[in-house]
Amino acid sequence: MNSRSAEEPTIRISQDREGDVIELNAHEWTADALSLALPGVLAQTAEGVSLWLDNPAEDTDETLGRLEMEPQRDLFRMERSIPLEQKTDIPTRPFQPTQDEEEWCQVNNRAFSWHREQSGWTPDLLIEHQAESWFDAEGFLIHEREGRIAAFCWTKIHDSEQPPVGEVYVIAVDPDFHGLGLGRALTLAGYQHLEAKGITRAMLYVDADNTPAVHLYRDIGLEVITVRRLYQRPTKMG
Repeated sequence: MNSRSAEEPTIRISQDREGDVIELNAHEWTADALSLALPGVLAQTAEGVSLWLDNPAEDTDETLGRLEMEPQRDLFRMERSIPLEQKTDIPTRPFQPTQDEEEWCQVNNRAFSWHREQSGWTPDLLIEHQAESWFDAEGFLIHEREGRIAAFCWTKIHDSEQPPVGEVYVIAVDPDFHGLGLGRALTLAGYQHLEAKGITRAMLYVDADNTPAVHLYRDIGLEVITVRRLYQRPTKMG
């Protein structure tokens, strides 16, 4: 990890399944500062490194382009207060550790076959997440139809934020059950669960080009608060 003092901008380096990932906040950086700081960091990372940057300025793409970092996608952080005006009575049950892992991974990976971070889950990876301090099986809502998992809403509470914020962390519908309104219903169910926990602020992340999902979340009152842009340095052939 590469960092500076708390009063100065920071650069964080982590890894995901695609390799090295750099994270920084654009509000803390001028274009000149990025141009000076990033070459040294990029020299320490592999080809194909990714970079996440919050709320990029108009000239950020040009600045990073000179460093061979190309914009790939935007991610919205959307928020609103709880409770929501819309309600649901869709039946759900809590996730059952040691029983649901295999089936959940199959449903999740079918629903997110196209997605960089959310595809390719394994039972072992899911078990690792169950060991996290924030994991709560009661907030991992499973909806069944025809004797199998049709959709789910996995919630997460961020106690480090003040006041604590409730996130719809992962939500998906098995492709066999698309078109039944389950995405809206499970989103509402997730936030109703968080409301029952005393949470007053709701959030989620969604790909900006996932137009149906963005429209759905706007319809239930969520607004875009932060734009996270992913840049990537192409891997050179040969």
